This record gives sequence, structure tokens and C-alpha cells, in this order.
Amino acid sequence: MAVSVLLTVDLNRNVSEASRKVFNEKLAELKWNRLSLTTSWTARFVEGATIEAALSTAKGDVAQAAAAAGVSNYEAAAQAGHQSVEIWRKP
Repeated sequence: MAVSVLLTVDLNRNVSEASRKVFNEKLAELKWNRLSLTTSWTARFVEGATIEAALSTAKGDVAQAAAAAGVSNYEAAAQAGHQSVEIWRKP
């Protein structure tokens, strides 16, 4: 069964817009899909991936994006499971 991850990341301490752009581009390059919720991302991992491996990848991908953007202070939270992330909007 595939694993889905919902990830939210807040970049702290006056991170510049340029750094935010690099961070966002790096996560997109690493196959994360940004939601319209400004700090939220999703990814779907291959069949057979474990929740532990998906969370480890999430942590590593955030660290890579932060390093690429020169961001040294951030907070992140992730939830992984076999159910797809449900997204809804009120028009």
C-alpha cells in the first residue's frame, strides 16, 4: 500500500522572500506538491514504502530545501499514513 505524507513547514526568523522561493522550489524538485495552504505540502510514496521511511524522507527533504535556501531555523510537522490526504475548499 502506498504511503501519503502531509507536511507543514514554517520558516522562522525573518527568512527572506528569495530564500522562501528557493526552499519552495527545492521541495517541488524533490517531488512534494504544495497546497494552496501556504506552508503545506503532500507527497505520495511508492507501494511498499514504510511510514518510517516516508517520514525519514520528509525530514531529509526539508533539511535539503532549508540548506539550499540558506535557512537555519524552521519548524515542521508531518503525518504519514496509507490514506490519501483529503483536501477541500469552500468556494
